[in-house]
Parts: sequence; C-alpha cells; structure tokens
Amino acid sequence: MTDTSDTSVDSPDTAAPGNLDTSSPKVQKSALLIVFVVVFIDLLGFGIVLPLLPRYGAHFNATNMQLGLLMASFSAMQFLFAPMWGALSDRIGRRPVLIVGLLGSTFAYGMFGVATQLGRNGVLLGLGALPLLFITRIAAGIAGATIPTAQAVIADSTGPEGRGKGMALIGAAFGIGFTFGPLIGAACTSGYPSITMTDKQYAQVQAWDNSSDLMSKQDLTSRLEAGGTLEPADRESISEYLTEPKPQNQVQTDLLEPPSSLPGYVAAVLSGLALLLAIAKLPESRPRDIAASTEPQRGGLFHLGTVLKHITAKKFCVILAAIFVTTFAFAQFESTLSLLTREFGYSSRRNFLLFAYIGAVLMVGQGVLVRRLLPRIGEHRMALSGVVLMTVGFVLIALTGNRTLPDSSLWCILPIVTIGFSAVTPSLQSLLSQSAADHEQGAVLGAGQSLSSLARILGPYVGIQLLGISAATPYFAGAGLMLIGGISIAAIRREENDKSPACSE
Repeated sequence: MTDTSDTSVDSPDTAAPGNLDTSSPKVQKSALLIVFVVVFIDLLGFGIVLPLLPRYGAHFNATNMQLGLLMASFSAMQFLFAPMWGALSDRIGRRPVLIVGLLGSTFAYGMFGVATQLGRNGVLLGLGALPLLFITRIAAGIAGATIPTAQAVIADSTGPEGRGKGMALIGAAFGIGFTFGPLIGAACTSGYPSITMTDKQYAQVQAWDNSSDLMSKQDLTSRLEAGGTLEPADRESISEYLTEPKPQNQVQTDLLEPPSSLPGYVAAVLSGLALLLAIAKLPESRPRDIAASTEPQRGGLFHLGTVLKHITAKKFCVILAAIFVTTFAFAQFESTLSLLTREFGYSSRRNFLLFAYIGAVLMVGQGVLVRRLLPRIGEHRMALSGVVLMTVGFVLIALTGNRTLPDSSLWCILPIVTIGFSAVTPSLQSLLSQSAADHEQGAVLGAGQSLSSLARILGPYVGIQLLGISAATPYFAGAGLMLIGGISIAAIRREENDKSPACSE
C-alpha cells in the first residue's frame, strides 16, 4: 500500500476504527496485529472443543457415522459459507463480517456448553443433547467461515512482496490456537471414563443400588457386557479408570456424569473477548473504491455459480487445485493420526500432548521460519520446499505404521510434515491473492477456503477407509498426493516464467 500525506489517522482524535484510512502504515500494522489476535482467540476456542468431540459422542451414544457427521459438520458449513462471507466482505467491508462471525462463534460455543450440560436424557426446546450438539457445530462452522475475510484483511494491508509473510500470520494464529486449545481443553475435562454405553447398558447402570462395595475393572466389564458388547476402546477406558477398585456408587456416578460443559463456556468467553477486541480496535481495511467495483457483481452472495466461476477460472485453477490436494493430504494425516497412535498404545492424555506438540511446531514453522524465509526465497520455492518435506514425512510415517521404524520416531517425523505444511499453505494463499483483483479478494480467497474445507471433509473419510487396509496406506497415499501438488506448483512457476499469469485466461 502507498503512503499518504493525510496524518489524521495518527491523531488520537481520529474517527472510529471502521472509518480509518488504511493507506497509513500505522493502520496497516494495527490491522495485521488485531486480525492475528482475533483469529488466534477464535481458533483457541475451536482447538478446545474439537479434540473433545469423540468423548462427548461416546457419552451420548453416537454411532460412528453420527460422530463422523458431527465432526464433519463444521467443515461442511465452512465449505458452503466461506465464499459467501468473502463476497459479502467485498461489498460491505471486512470489519462487519468479522464482527458478525465472532458474535456467532460466541453464541455457538455457549450453546455447546448448554447442550453438554443437559446430559444424556436432558431436553431443551424439544431437542436432546446430540441434536443440539449438531446445531451448535453447524452454527460454529457458519460463524467460523470468516477466515477468508481475515485473509482479505491481510491482502488489503500488504503489498505483493509482503503478501506471503502476512498470510503466514493466519497460519501462526492457527498453530498457537491448536497448541494451547487442546491443553486448555484437557485441563477442563474430568477424569471420568469415556465409555460408549447402549441404552440398555445405561439403564442398567442407573438401576444399580447405592452400594459402597468395591468394584474392579473385571466386575464393571462383565456387568456392562451383560447389556451389550464393549468395543476395545471402551475396555481400554475401563482399564485406565479402574486401575484400582472403587466403590460401586462412585463408579455409578462417574459413568452417568455428563461431560464437562466448561470447555464450551471457556471457548465462548474467549470468542467473546475476541469480539470485544474487534469492535474496539479492528480497523476497516477494504479500500474505499472497491464498493463501487463490486456493485455489478450482484447476483446473490450464496450464488454457486460465482464460486464455480472462481474455481474454474484459468488464472486460478492450478493454484486452487494445489490448495485442495495438499490440504486433502494433510487432513487425511490429521484424522488418522489418533487412530495410529491408538495402535501404539497411547493414552488420551499422551495423545492430547502429541496434538499440542504439532500445534507448537506449526506455530514456530509459520510464525517464525516461514515469515522470515518466504520474502527471501519467494512463494514458489517455499511451496515446493514444503511439498518435499511433506512427501518425505508421509513416507516416514508410513514406515512407522508398518513397524519398519519404531513408534517413538513419530515425535521426530511429525515436525517434518508440519513444517512442510507451514511452508505450503501461506505460499499458495499468497499466490492466490496475488492472482485476484482488489475487488474480488474476499470472494477468491473464500473459494480457496471453500476448497480447503471440502478437502477437510473428504480427507478424513478417505484416510480412515485406507487405514482399514493397513496402518501405512493412508500415508503412502498422502505422499502420492503431495507429488501431484508439487507438479501443480511447478506448473504455476512455468507459466510465470513464460511471462503470463498462471493458467492465464
């Protein structure tokens, strides 16, 4: 952005944040900082809730399909609504869209706490806890689909040379959120066992007398099996819970106790703080002349044709394809990792620490390494370097899965994959942003986020199916996908070397 001689924005008596002149370097820096903090706090709430969904599903007797749909509903809503929020921000501005999104997140996470507090048999407005959990995740997905708008703020506030470095801020916010979110979530949860009980088993536990006789893990297992089959994961939970016998009435209370509602309320408070910060400090970054240029595009913010136009446009197609393929590979890895570590005998607490470790590496990768190196080596080289790291990392994880390498090597391999993803994501987002005109930044970045969300819907499903073949198959497949992504990125480079835009129209 160019400098301006208008010094009014530096005065303490300037207009409200929504009316600031974003050509000021001071305002640009303020916008970047506030967006970083807002995205971080919002993602912190997401990171608190997401790892706990399997435990909640177990308590409310959700089937595997229901649990899968519950976890996918967030990304599905982002797939649908990210382009809409992006296009809307092109018309009315970034600031109001981000504020509305944070308001929705605050409400959704608060209702998540209310739903979990109901317990298995509780009802609110005629709905049980599980349907309410679906509603809250759908609402959170719609509200959280404003990430492209945050990216558009980055695009508004940086020039082409600093675009990739700015996009890495979003990745760093993701990394910090996913580092501390699971840790806060773990601190908010109780030590009660996570056991999926059928309705018959649940009724049997309710019917136990108030006895203080000691119950061993063998006693509990045999009692529950009288009402239905226990899964191996449930047996493991019983073993972890009853390391020594406990009174029957205590076991009864623990089994019937609903999951803690505290994570949902903590996430709601954090999103509320981000909302207040955005209202007080977030400046409007959209250039003032964009509103007029977006008027001819009227035709519905939720117009599928607009999304398809951006996805199929020749100048965006290769970049968007690379975004989809690389995100698909990483989503496949994320969704199967906890199942892989389960085969290695990891406890729930150790698994929490593993995901926090990944978040910490992601935070350092995008917040430090990529932000410093990307301006020096450029988006194409950074993206290709990330592809190489992810490909090598996936192959090494596959060798760990088939026990060629010891399972302890996983802690050394994960940074390779995570840093690779840290390099690929902001580089491709920067290339996509640079290919878009100023008046379509929100819509185009929304299309990119929509494809990323679609990849996060399909990736887990495919990865879990491949895991049924062998523990190594998803990661060998991921390595193959990364090679396809590398070819796409190389194609972008060749087009630019020919002095024409990527897939020029």
